[in-house]
Amino acid sequence: MEIHLIRHTTPDTGKGICYGHSEVGLKASFDEECQAVLNHLPARATAVYSSPLFRCLRLAKEISSHCSIPLLIDDRLKELNFGDFENKRWEAVDQKALQDWMDDYVNVKCPNGESYRELSARVNQFLQEISQTSYQSIIIVTHGGVMKSIDAAINKTSLEKAMEKVFDYGGIYTYTLDSKTL
Repeated sequence: MEIHLIRHTTPDTGKGICYGHSEVGLKASFDEECQAVLNHLPARATAVYSSPLFRCLRLAKEISSHCSIPLLIDDRLKELNFGDFENKRWEAVDQKALQDWMDDYVNVKCPNGESYRELSARVNQFLQEISQTSYQSIIIVTHGGVMKSIDAAINKTSLEKAMEKVFDYGGIYTYTLDSKTL
């Protein structure tokens, strides 16, 4: 199966705001960014999966309509749950808790949130399920952290190494996925 990962378009947040599971708006450039995505979509995708968060769902609805393919929403495609850090400026969160998390973000949970390993587990469960479907080519509209986790699973790299990867807003990245990949 071919999977086309698309990161949501540019969010309308201030610099330094933590917004994993939080709902945030999109920049006024959404229409232009969306059109750029639509102009570069794979020709034969048969479904689009999306995180339920607005910043993904708005683009996914446009893709679904443009391609006349089903839209499937999956909570496992949400960004990392930053718990007590959500909707706060990084410098405004408890600095000891932040340092503890930053020292081992793969295994340490954000206070009242999740660890990157937990995010990866839910994403890997999603990948296992879709690898068993009959779809040949799908689009997944999601977040940077989820995309890094998918990249790590498919390329068999560590979660720490995956964090070095950069996925642009509105970028499209293609991978091959099958049950042997995972």
